[in-house]
Amino acid sequence: MGTNEEPAHPAAPGGAGPHQLRAGVFHLLDLVPLSTSSVAPTFSIAAAFGVMVAYAGPQAIMSVVVAFPFFLFAALIFRQLNIHYPHAGASYHWGARVVGRRFGGLQGWIVTLAYFMSLPPILVPAGAYTLSLLAAVGTIPGSMVSSLFWQAMVGILWALVAAIPLLLGARPTARFTEAFLLVEVVLLGAFLGIGLLALPGHTVNPISAGWFFSFGVHPLDFALALVVVATILDGWEIDSYASEEAQRPREWPGKSGIIGLFSVFAIYMITMPLMIAETPLGALASSPDPLATWIGVVMPSAAWAMDLTVIVSTASSLWLTAFILSRAWYALGRDGIFPKAFGRLHARFRSPWVAVVVITMAEIVVQVTELTSSSVFAFFSVVLTAAGFFLMLEFALDAITATVGLRRAHRSMGIEQGGLHLHAGYRILAPLTAGAMLVIVLIGLATNTTLLYVALALLTPSVYFVWKAGTLPDFGRPPVASGPVA
Repeated sequence: MGTNEEPAHPAAPGGAGPHQLRAGVFHLLDLVPLSTSSVAPTFSIAAAFGVMVAYAGPQAIMSVVVAFPFFLFAALIFRQLNIHYPHAGASYHWGARVVGRRFGGLQGWIVTLAYFMSLPPILVPAGAYTLSLLAAVGTIPGSMVSSLFWQAMVGILWALVAAIPLLLGARPTARFTEAFLLVEVVLLGAFLGIGLLALPGHTVNPISAGWFFSFGVHPLDFALALVVVATILDGWEIDSYASEEAQRPREWPGKSGIIGLFSVFAIYMITMPLMIAETPLGALASSPDPLATWIGVVMPSAAWAMDLTVIVSTASSLWLTAFILSRAWYALGRDGIFPKAFGRLHARFRSPWVAVVVITMAEIVVQVTELTSSSVFAFFSVVLTAAGFFLMLEFALDAITATVGLRRAHRSMGIEQGGLHLHAGYRILAPLTAGAMLVIVLIGLATNTTLLYVALALLTPSVYFVWKAGTLPDFGRPPVASGPVA
């Protein structure tokens, strides 16, 4: 696509200074762990697989298989958009640059909902897993494990702890993540080995090809499972939101996300069949922690260690989801959609501390609100499904952005007459991905009245963001010098 020299890193609009993130922090070997750990495979299974099995039975695995290609297409699209437009705001900036400012404003609100709604489904079980582990080792009485009050209090503590690496900056966040991911992979690998060795004597449901592909599942139930899948196949895109802090912002972000997506998909395709094979379906579907339920069948004495594995995964997922949101809010503040205070950086750590503090305070408010819910499981299910809905919508809008850009042969995307053939495959993948994800979104709305009402209520403020973006003539301007991409 060209070999012209370009700046080593994107500078924030307005040039260097107090509003510029620290560039050149993330190496590819940092971005891959970030993308993998942000998906948080162990936590994702523990938090969502029970709900998926409740919807689709053993075909919950099929929902992952069916959804994966479209998330892979989305990851490929993210890579192409990031090559041309590295920006801390990623999705909303791409929409503003390619489609128009108002579209970017809409995407800014969708991104906000997608990642903020992803935080409560992390905090809610984080408290329960932590209390379960403490009770297992005899630190607290067992009665505290089921206490809604203590679950909320420990969740609040986790929100405060997760803010620490984010406030300390990009490099400490990467180091914390790499250490936690190593522990998670080692522990989960040990459990998978135990599960495989125990399979001959603990098979409850014989492994079937129908788990991976079958027409025997109710289409509407399967659609609901697909919406939840979005919460366990997202997170790899963190590298695009980290692009302004990457050493090679046009080359590595996007690539590391694809590697992370493949990594967690492989983990799912080993872990999920083992869980269904060795555990009664009813137990999985009704369990708030299906991983612990599974290992409790295979090796009851090791259940406490599974709680530890999930907690390690939960912690990294919590601060990395907040990392994405903090960079998006920072960029929205820098670009004038959010109050300018959100674009402030800590003088020493170069972290968007205002965004991090607001996110943390909002998490605490949600945790306190949880105390007023008559059913924590119902609260968890609604928020989890809503998070999946908005994540799917975000990726659909990104695919629309790519579709519009490719159809227009937008010169700012580096698509010249002589190089248009390089994007021929994406001219098919982009609308296909947009269409598939929008269909899933619409089916989810049509089959879940609660989700429909929640989505409509939460989308209402988008009117302001669309209007605000239209009033900012500089909204969506490039953060790097224009010219052919490398």
